[in-house]
Amino acid sequence: MTTEEKSKGMKVRSSLAALGMSAVLALGVGGAIAPAAAAASPTAATTVVADADYSSKDLKNGRKQSGKASPSGKAGDSRPPARSSLRCWNPYLSGRVFAISCSGRAFRVFVDCSNRIRYVTPVLSGSKRVAIACPAGTRAVRGGAFGR
Repeated sequence: MTTEEKSKGMKVRSSLAALGMSAVLALGVGGAIAPAAAAASPTAATTVVADADYSSKDLKNGRKQSGKASPSGKAGDSRPPARSSLRCWNPYLSGRVFAISCSGRAFRVFVDCSNRIRYVTPVLSGSKRVAIACPAGTRAVRGGAFGR
């Protein structure tokens, strides 16, 4: 083997060693971060709570209102009882949105989102079409209304 061939062989080995070390470092750092991120994901979904947006349209005069629906418990909690004076109809569920029309004196509309959080509107009254959009990156699972 000539000196030139030995030099090329050393360069290749050095390059491979550097590449291997880079891979080990990348995997080592990634290995340290990935389990922490995976471990934090379920908790992050339940502890980092973004508000959901809602909008309502008065079915009699057409006035619109919008705001934030607040987190209120875990999704799937039993539904609060609906009073006999609360009437709701025409529910709609698609993607991030749950919408329903309701008529009552004091009621709230809620949506359960895929981040396992229930979002509830402020108290509404009259005849309204209410839509709640779950936070970005989540989807609406179910919804309803309660009150009187």
